Amino acid sequence: MINIDEIFDYTSYNIDREPHIVLDNTKCVTCEERWCVNVCPAHCYAWTEEDKNMSFAHDGCLECGSCYILCKPQAFTRWRYPRGGYGVAYRMS
Repeated sequence: MINIDEIFDYTSYNIDREPHIVLDNTKCVTCEERWCVNVCPAHCYAWTEEDKNMSFAHDGCLECGSCYILCKPQAFTRWRYPRGGYGVAYRMS
């Protein structure tokens, strides 16, 4: 059995310059839960309390969709899988 921390050892990325996820972080200010910060296994989200700002880095995204499902303020202006040939590639052997 593999745990979530070990999955990065079996993962490669072909990073697209065009982000597949676009976040309207102004909506994150009204969110009290900010589930995306805690649920993202790749830690792509970071909330800065001093600035009241949510930052997002698409280049390490595992494309699991957890953030999209749990986002209460529906802060995504775009959430899709990366274009063909880009994104995450899992090697489980």
